[in-house]
Amino acid sequence: MMKEPDPSTLASVKSAAVTPSHLAAPDLRLQRAETEVRRLTRCMETKDRQLGELRKALAHSATVHYSVEDRLQRELDCLRIMMPAEVFRMPSGESGSERSDHGIAVRLPYVTSTLSVLFDAMCMFWADCDHDHPPKSATVAHAIDERLGLSSQPNGEASRSAQAYASAIRPDWMKETDNRHHCRPAAPR
Repeated sequence: MMKEPDPSTLASVKSAAVTPSHLAAPDLRLQRAETEVRRLTRCMETKDRQLGELRKALAHSATVHYSVEDRLQRELDCLRIMMPAEVFRMPSGESGSERSDHGIAVRLPYVTSTLSVLFDAMCMFWADCDHDHPPKSATVAHAIDERLGLSSQPNGEASRSAQAYASAIRPDWMKETDNRHHCRPAAPR
């Protein structure tokens, strides 16, 4: 008669019957996949850091560019303001104004720094402006503030003086277009 095997022996035989290659292959693939995931995660973190550094470098470069551009514009504006008044002086015996292809020539007995800035602003903003996209009054007023060294209002708007100057040099065709200044009918005589 055959003797029945011991249950502990039976379990050891069953575990021995399962070959290690069947269990090892999925475990090995899982380990490789986990290793690859960790490697790719590190690569992504490195790329994210590099992108962050590039963003900072671009922001810094743009800031430096605008700072230099602003400084150069201020220097140019100062040179225009310091233009000698003799350039605008009226030769003796002449008076009035003359119309030419490039604008109107006005002969003045003298030019103040404020007038010089206003003439410059007229040329800069209105001489060759696009009639469909004219400069904003606030832009002109802020430029006048900056050139004359006036302080803006606490709410960020240009000074009242600069706003008045900007309105004074605004072309009549623009005033008619935007209906800001309504003409009053002449009083009967």
